[in-house]
Amino acid sequence: MANRPTAYERDSSDTDESTNTKRSKQTQVAVEQPLATVNLMQFVEVTPCGSKAQPHPRSGHRAVATYSDFWIWGGYFPSHNPERPPMFAELWRFNYALRQWTLEPTTGDAPDSTVASHSMCVHRNHVFVFGGTGYPFGRNVSNDLFMLDLKRLQWKKLQLQNQQPHPVYGASLIGKGDYLYVLCGTDSWRYCSDVYEIHLPTLCCTQIGYTFDEPEDTTGNGRYRQEALIYGDKIFLFGGGSNSGLAFAFELLPVFDLNERRWSFVHTNPDPIHNFPTARKFHSIFPLGEHQILMFGGANFDQTAGIHTVTEAYVWIFDFEKLEWSRSSSSMIQPTYFHAAAMNRRGEIWSHGGVIQRSTHDLPDERITSIYKMHTKVPDLTEVCWDRFLNCLADRNVLISQPHLLTQLNIPVQYLERIR
Repeated sequence: MANRPTAYERDSSDTDESTNTKRSKQTQVAVEQPLATVNLMQFVEVTPCGSKAQPHPRSGHRAVATYSDFWIWGGYFPSHNPERPPMFAELWRFNYALRQWTLEPTTGDAPDSTVASHSMCVHRNHVFVFGGTGYPFGRNVSNDLFMLDLKRLQWKKLQLQNQQPHPVYGASLIGKGDYLYVLCGTDSWRYCSDVYEIHLPTLCCTQIGYTFDEPEDTTGNGRYRQEALIYGDKIFLFGGGSNSGLAFAFELLPVFDLNERRWSFVHTNPDPIHNFPTARKFHSIFPLGEHQILMFGGANFDQTAGIHTVTEAYVWIFDFEKLEWSRSSSSMIQPTYFHAAAMNRRGEIWSHGGVIQRSTHDLPDERITSIYKMHTKVPDLTEVCWDRFLNCLADRNVLISQPHLLTQLNIPVQYLERIR
C-alpha cells in the first residue's frame, strides 16, 4: 500500500442543500430539506470528459499520483497482431480537473520492453521504476533502476554502485528518507524475499535482507506481487504469490526490521464476524490515517481449475496498533486484479484498468480501462468548493480555452496550477 488521500468529490451527481418553498396568502415559508449523506470512503467510477484518446485496456501496469495528475506506465494486453505488440511502453497522464487522458511523449533512456509487473513509486518529487518483465513473461527480466522527471518528462537510467539486485518482476519499491528499498520478486524461476537498500545521494546499493522460509508454502520460498508498507522502522508485507501459484494469507505477516535488518513474523487478529481477508496477490494497499492501511482487489489461484479468480469486492482495513483486520462497508464497483492504483497527498486513491472476472471460465480474461476514485479522509472546504465549481461546468475545456475567466473569478493560484 503506499501513499495518502482527500475526500469529497462527486462524479455524476451533486448532493447539496435544497429549499422547497410553500406559499400562503400572507407569507412565504422556506422548508429546508435535510442534507443527504455521502460516503466518502466508497469507490466511484470517473468518466473521462470529451472524446480524447484514452489508454487501451491493460494489466500489469503501475501508477503514481501527484497533486494534479494520475500517471500510469507500461502494461500488457494479449495480442497476436504483429502491428500491435502486447506490451505498452507508454506514459499516460489523467488530469483530475480536466478529467482527460493525455499520452505524454518522453525523452531520455527509458525502460523499453520490461514494462509489466515492474515496481514504481514517487519519492521526493521523482518517479522511480525498478525491474519488470517483457513478454513472454520471464524471458526478459530487468534489474535496472530508472528515474522519471515528471516536469521535463525525461527518463534517466541510474547506475547503481556496490551491488545490483537480481533481475526480478513483481517486486516492491518503497522510499523512506534518503533511501529506496527493493523487496521480493521473481525471474519466473527463482522467487525471493531479499531486501536491497539504495542510498539515493550516492546510488550505493546494499543487500540488507535475505529470503526467509515461507511457513505457508513448503514447495519453495519467496514471493512476488505482494504489497509492502513502512510503519515506523519496519516493513510489513501483505499477501503475494509463490512459485506454486499459492496466494499468501493474512493471519501471519512477514515484517522486516530496518534497524536489526532481519525478518520476523507477527500474528494478526481476525475480524470478529468476517474472519480474515481472502488470501491474495496482484492487489493494492494504502495508508489510512496514522495507524491503519486499507486493502482492495487482487486474485488467488484455483489450483483445481488452473485459473486465477478475483477476490471479494470488499475493502479491508488493518490496524497496526491492534494488529487486527476489519472488513469495511465499502467495496469495489468492479473487482479487479493486476490493476494500477496510487494515492495522492489529498488522500484520493485512483485505480485504473486491470483484469476482471468473466462470468464463465471458458472465456479468456477481460481487461478494462475504467478509472475509479475513493477518498480516505475528509477534504478541506476549499477542495469541496473547487470540486463543486468543476462539477458545475458544462465543458471543462473552458479551463484551458478561457483562462482569463478563472482569474476574474479569483480562483486561487494553487488550483490554476492543477490545470494542464
